[in-house]
Amino acid sequence: MTPIELRADSLERFSKIEASLRQEWDTGIVLPWFRGQADARWSLEPRFHRMRPRDDTFETEYEMREEFAIRARGLLGVKPTDDWDWYVLMQHHGAATRLLDWTEGALLGLYFAVRDHKGNHDAAVWALDPWWLNRLIIRKGDVIPVGDPGVSAHDASRVKRWLPERFPQRTARLPQYPVAVYPTHFVSRIGAQRSCFTVHGRQNGFEGIRERKPRLRKIVIPVASVSRIRKGLEASGIDDSTVYPDLDGLGRAVTTKWLEEPRFVRD
Repeated sequence: MTPIELRADSLERFSKIEASLRQEWDTGIVLPWFRGQADARWSLEPRFHRMRPRDDTFETEYEMREEFAIRARGLLGVKPTDDWDWYVLMQHHGAATRLLDWTEGALLGLYFAVRDHKGNHDAAVWALDPWWLNRLIIRKGDVIPVGDPGVSAHDASRVKRWLPERFPQRTARLPQYPVAVYPTHFVSRIGAQRSCFTVHGRQNGFEGIRERKPRLRKIVIPVASVSRIRKGLEASGIDDSTVYPDLDGLGRAVTTKWLEEPRFVRD
């Protein structure tokens, strides 16, 4: 699948693109999802697949999930309630998973694209209609809140194949394509970032989807516009202190504001 590419060299242009996508896709109460990437050349591929490009058995992932759950219990300030919460927690703390981070906030997605940009290549924000994806993959135009104890058994079964039990009696055959899911907000950062995920199965991901009118767009942010857009987002109140609502986020936001960006010109 080759997504349509658009270009946004300002906050204003980006906002117009976001509004036009919302109208074109007629998403109603469900917002498009956005994913910012510092390099426009990067594909939509979760970290586990990038690190294990030829691993089709996922036995390594089973071992990782087990070790993380065993060793993390004494370090937790939160208590995951099921396998999905544990998997999201792994992603949240830097472990390699088959989860790909998205956000419902268009400007949050843009912030992630420009936040750690190194200035060598264009950045990009991907836009996705999650209902379109799930209608295609699980035949239901809905995004299931995995980990929610109130979700119906039928809906939970629709996405169970993407996170099989650890060490199954028979080798699990993961689905070919990704599915869109909502996490529970058991960690404050998930809520602040309006986080959502696509869970990937086998390794071809979005690239293997054959669809005449895919609801997936790539919005390229020209390298020359990155710094100006980052400053505009900061002026709008989007910085590390809002995206990462803890002392580490506040520390990075203050440092960026006063040391990494020139503020005053002295005679």
